[in-house]
Amino acid sequence: TVDVILSNCVINLSPEKDRVFADAYRVLKPGGRLAISDIVALKPIPDELRRDMALVSSCIGGAAVVADLERILLDVGFTGIEIYFAFTR
Repeated sequence: TVDVILSNCVINLSPEKDRVFADAYRVLKPGGRLAISDIVALKPIPDELRRDMALVSSCIGGAAVVADLERILLDVGFTGIEIYFAFTR
């Protein structure tokens, strides 16, 4: 088990985000922390864009909607979820 998990721009590449977060929760010690920096979407990304390999490889095609990520985190057992946004252009 671990105290902290840091993830920087990789979860968007997984098609099984629920499994990623379930495994993170499983290996964290009680009171452990999960810190993520990743590309997210504010609204659903159309399927044709999700299948575009250029967008997938640039981390956009696999971006999850923020509300969906929060739901997954809650479903697997995380509490005290804090989400911060840093928008760039």
